[in-house]
Amino acid sequence: MPPSFTHTFEADPKYSDLSVNLDLPSGATLKFTTSGSDIWVQANQAGWLHLARICAELGLRPELGKGHHFHRTPDWAWSSGSPEVSFEVVANVPA
Repeated sequence: MPPSFTHTFEADPKYSDLSVNLDLPSGATLKFTTSGSDIWVQANQAGWLHLARICAELGLRPELGKGHHFHRTPDWAWSSGSPEVSFEVVANVPA
């Protein structure tokens, strides 16, 4: 059987937050670096799956309206300022 990916989540309209914890699970790595004008996203398999869960919720939750965003440091820690990586929903209408 080929590998598959499933992510189920509960909508939380009271807070409009993601159900997945943004912090990396144990053993996962994820970081963003730049090289000139290039942006590199580097992760182990657990890190890629973590990012996939976050992206799935950003794309599938209609209550996360335009402007919903969060920031992380380039090594995926909680961010309190620059430098940081920002993720934002720019529209809540499916493509």
